[in-house]
Amino acid sequence: MAEGGRQTSPCESCRMYQQEISLLRDKIYALETERGLNDTLPVEPGKKTEKTDTCNLKLNDTITFPKLNRQLGARPKQRQHARKEAPGIKLTNRFSPLSEGVYNKQEKSERNTERNTEQEVKTKMERNTVPSVKARDTLLLGDGAISNINNEIMTTITYPSATVSDIIDVLNKEITNNPGINKLVLHVGAVDTRNGESEVLKEKFNKLFDRLDCLDKDAIQIFISGPIPNIDGRINKFSRLFQLNTWLSKVCESRGLYFIENFYLFWKRDDLFKGNGPHLSRGGVRRLTENLLHALQNQWRPE
Repeated sequence: MAEGGRQTSPCESCRMYQQEISLLRDKIYALETERGLNDTLPVEPGKKTEKTDTCNLKLNDTITFPKLNRQLGARPKQRQHARKEAPGIKLTNRFSPLSEGVYNKQEKSERNTERNTEQEVKTKMERNTVPSVKARDTLLLGDGAISNINNEIMTTITYPSATVSDIIDVLNKEITNNPGINKLVLHVGAVDTRNGESEVLKEKFNKLFDRLDCLDKDAIQIFISGPIPNIDGRINKFSRLFQLNTWLSKVCESRGLYFIENFYLFWKRDDLFKGNGPHLSRGGVRRLTENLLHALQNQWRPE
């Protein structure tokens, strides 16, 4: 190689490597002396340990280091996992097995509990049903106040703005068109009070009652549904409806008819009407339906 215009011979290169090797030996020797190692570093091959300045050392020669004493370093502690055998657990049953008599008593008690539960459920179902009313055996006939009543046990037929005379005219036809009914509910009279002729209205109702007397009351039970009060603030209208309600309850008692009281359920109940009336709200229709069903179940007559 050329360094500063001067070529370096192979012997000079070897001498440079020897110097570096000697420097490394000195450092290793110093470390051995400091750590208490007296062994020198043998050089292979030839196992010559003396220093030399000759170039007999080849580049492929290896240097082996002596094994260090393992006692100089700290050994990691090895954990010994000693398996301790779990003490034996003795399982005992402090209860004696059930005898045949005790088992029979327990089984009998469970059966009685099931029977009582079934009886309670059956009783609740009977309370929530209407035992005296069969499906579609009731005809509800009247004016527009009952137009929104839709129930599975009643057939509802309405004639908007119908008077008592109108119901008399269609009574026989509607009964004939609905064979098999055993209950008849009539809701009419509120439209007639607009004329303000109370005595004329009473005569019309008497004609209606005479027509009902011609029916077989053993086959068909007759109910008269009372009028519903107004909430529009008209005193005269309210007074006529109240007088009609009072008179109907008394006449039904004398003629042996069932009277359904509606007046007091809707009095001062603006929430049961649409606006100022006379049409019922959804809650009003539900209230009227419940009252009719209750009367059909209990078959109440005024006292």
